[in-house]
Amino acid sequence: MVSIRNEPGSVGCSLTTEMGGNVVISYVENWKTENDLKHQLCSDRFRALFELMEQASQPPAIEFTLREVVRGLDYVNEVRGFAAP
Repeated sequence: MVSIRNEPGSVGCSLTTEMGGNVVISYVENWKTENDLKHQLCSDRFRALFELMEQASQPPAIEFTLREVVRGLDYVNEVRGFAAP
């Protein structure tokens, strides 16, 4: 998380947890531009983060807020050039 702050275009990031019946972990990154975000989605760092999320005990919710539009995993597939499943 500390290394992300040194990436070009990074505005910041945060990690929060909610304890209760289910533990909820929220990880948020903020980028200056959509192109900065796209660059990160193609990085080895994001690939490693995504692999970690795939190991979660329950499927994670993945959201990308772009201006006034919220996108999901389809956005990652679009940016990385993968066909949608």
